[in-house]
Amino acid sequence: MFSAVSNRDLETINNYFNQFIKFISHEKNQFDYIESTGNKKLDLMFQSWNKEIKRVDKSVKDDMRVLGELVLTADKVEQGIYNCRIKASSSNPTIFTLKNTINNMLASIDEATSNILKVVDSYTKNDFTDSIDSIDKYKDQMRLLMESINLLGKTLENSARNNFENGEILEENSLLMSSSMNNLALKTGEQASSLEQTTRALEQITNITRENTKNATKMANLGQIVKKSVFVGEDLAKKTANSMDDINTKIRAINESITVIDQIAFQTNILSLNAAVESATAGEAGKGFAVVAGEVRNLANRSAEAAKKIKTLVEEATLKADDGKLISSNMIKGYEELNNNIGQTIDIIEDVSKASKEQIFGIEQINQAVVLLDSVTKQNAIESEQVSSISKTVSKLAQKLLSDAKSKKFRKEV
Repeated sequence: MFSAVSNRDLETINNYFNQFIKFISHEKNQFDYIESTGNKKLDLMFQSWNKEIKRVDKSVKDDMRVLGELVLTADKVEQGIYNCRIKASSSNPTIFTLKNTINNMLASIDEATSNILKVVDSYTKNDFTDSIDSIDKYKDQMRLLMESINLLGKTLENSARNNFENGEILEENSLLMSSSMNNLALKTGEQASSLEQTTRALEQITNITRENTKNATKMANLGQIVKKSVFVGEDLAKKTANSMDDINTKIRAINESITVIDQIAFQTNILSLNAAVESATAGEAGKGFAVVAGEVRNLANRSAEAAKKIKTLVEEATLKADDGKLISSNMIKGYEELNNNIGQTIDIIEDVSKASKEQIFGIEQINQAVVLLDSVTKQNAIESEQVSSISKTVSKLAQKLLSDAKSKKFRKEV
């Protein structure tokens, strides 16, 4: 075939093949075709070779486009873009299979990520009722990822449900607590007001009791003074009674003397009568004696009358002295009873004074306890206000928690 080919043509053929080797080995991107050499037979050969090399060139370029898109697609996948596909085609079965395999892989990943994104997007919108289906066709890490997302959804759903239930309970309890704290604050205020009134009343009672104690002490002192006066009065009454006894004794002596005077007057009167009789018998000689006897009789009569008057006065004095003695006895008895009553009164006053002092001590203790209770009540009022504020805060948190839970979608029971 090459017997009629010149050396120049052989060199051309050699260069052609060397170029072909570099072209197919990708050392050269552009192939320089030989269209005409001046040798018809050689030109037919080159035409045949050009046709085949063009076919190979086209196939290589198709493969390069597929591989180029594959590189671009891989770069997108590396960036997290899974909805890309290799659109170029190749007649090379290996490249064609590689293209389809990669496209199928991207379709599977795209479907999986779309399902994941759809479910995760629903989670971000507080809808925890959705889940990833058809997990069974995936394996290993993708399956584990889907199962983890489904588990996360169930966990979030349970959490939302629990938050809703707990929010309802917390809201109900916070309302009850708020109501109770309002009642407690009201009762505490009433109790504080009542304690203030009680404190003022106790202060008044304490002051009154102190005054009563002072008055009881004064009464006890006055009772002692009266008791001493009673002792003096009783002593004077006894002295008066003794004086009355002395007066009675003297009056009895006077009565005896009056009796003697009365007897003397009676005897004198008899003697004067006898003298008158004798003077009358004597006649003229006895006239002067008769005058004397008359005067003596007159004196005797006057003495008798005076003795009667004195006796009457003495009898009256005796009656008065007896009355005075009876009065003195009654006075002594009255003073004794008065002294006994005053002693009992003083004992009662001393008991009252002692009881008043004990009462003051007890009232002061009660007053201290009331003051302490008032302080505790005021502190309780402050703390109840703080707890009421906390309960309002808890109520707001409960409402917020319940509102947040109501904004989430979840199944009542799973």
